[in-house]
Amino acid sequence: MAAELPSRATVYRATPSQRRLITMRHASGGIPAQIVAVHLLLRGPLDVDRLRRALTGLVHRHPILRTNYAMLDDGEVLAIVHENEGPGVFQVAPRSGLSDEIAIHEHAVRTFGDVSRNFLAPDRNSILQATLIPHRENLHSLIFAVDHVAIDEQSRVILQRELAALYAQRPEELREVHPFDPDSVRTSFPSIEETPALRQLLTPLPPRLLADLVPESDPDAFRPLTVAQPLAQTTSNRLDDTARRLRCTRFVLHMAAVMWALKRFTGTDDVSVVTPIDTRQRAEDFRAIGYFQNLALLRSRAPRAAGIPQTVRECRSIMRETFRRRDYPISALIDHAAAQRAGKRYRNPLYQVVLVHSTEDAGQGWSLEGLEVKPMEIEREQAANELRIYVTDRPAGSEFLLVGAAGAFEQGDLDRLLELCQEAESTLTS
Repeated sequence: MAAELPSRATVYRATPSQRRLITMRHASGGIPAQIVAVHLLLRGPLDVDRLRRALTGLVHRHPILRTNYAMLDDGEVLAIVHENEGPGVFQVAPRSGLSDEIAIHEHAVRTFGDVSRNFLAPDRNSILQATLIPHRENLHSLIFAVDHVAIDEQSRVILQRELAALYAQRPEELREVHPFDPDSVRTSFPSIEETPALRQLLTPLPPRLLADLVPESDPDAFRPLTVAQPLAQTTSNRLDDTARRLRCTRFVLHMAAVMWALKRFTGTDDVSVVTPIDTRQRAEDFRAIGYFQNLALLRSRAPRAAGIPQTVRECRSIMRETFRRRDYPISALIDHAAAQRAGKRYRNPLYQVVLVHSTEDAGQGWSLEGLEVKPMEIEREQAANELRIYVTDRPAGSEFLLVGAAGAFEQGDLDRLLELCQEAESTLTS
């Protein structure tokens, strides 16, 4: 085995978003790791050496993929940018001999469980790790995993395109590298008390919508339950026309539908969710691999008696206001809520529901020259929150996926909430 190359490094103080994720990782009862991962089922003649070079080339191109983090005793987080990649960028597992797609995916998920533990190891490991599992001739699985603190959705799309170009040995398709620049990220913010919009947003604190789960006392409470269903095709087809008519975006429509469904499901007028929001400020950031993502708290207090049109109007205003403060650290809001909920042991004192909106590119844009590439979702061992609502817009139609914690939902409850989301979307577009 070749000796590991010594690695020089530079160090900077982590940005607020990076610090939030690393702090969550070390919190008692928190999620063990946040990893962006996918199982790619590959059919066709695979060149393993080209794949190895392509993956290593990605890490060499982007400093954020050579960055690890250290948490100091005072809670400060340092980002350590290494000169070369860490161990584990590319591994080849033993041949499985499997051919059934379900059995292959189950095997891949077990392999991902082993890979995911590397991200928590005290020794330095690569922030991008890929494991190739040969099954039979011209049939392989590729587990592609990146530490979540390194990339957001826009970055994942860039990685997909660059991996395809590097594997195809077409360097002319690669754009100039724009490294993640922590100095361009705002790190100083006025306090919540000095920010009227935030004071109003958090006064009083958002009510708890679902059962409050204490992960330390009941590990099974966060066992994930899932339900998924595409929107009716007629509803999907009308989304763009409805957005134009109501002078809003597709996301605002989806947000209004989710808020209205939660109001009906919980029987309350005051509901809140958080949603990932992009914080890029400069044109070059849209070509950089890095973590430019914050969570924004969205709170609807429009009364149900006013009907769903009032919730739509409110959601338009919510997004206009949210965009103005999109980079205000969600960690500051969480700390504010924790101080007021003293003595309460919640996984998250501020929010229970996460709304994630994405497009087809982020999950379906994988390709490797000469191969059929089928992305397959990797199921997690525990739900990250009491409820995550994924809304995916694709050219062929839109889909809802709900992942709830077993301690907060019965399966029938989750089915009912999905039905309410579908009804709200249908009402809005009709």
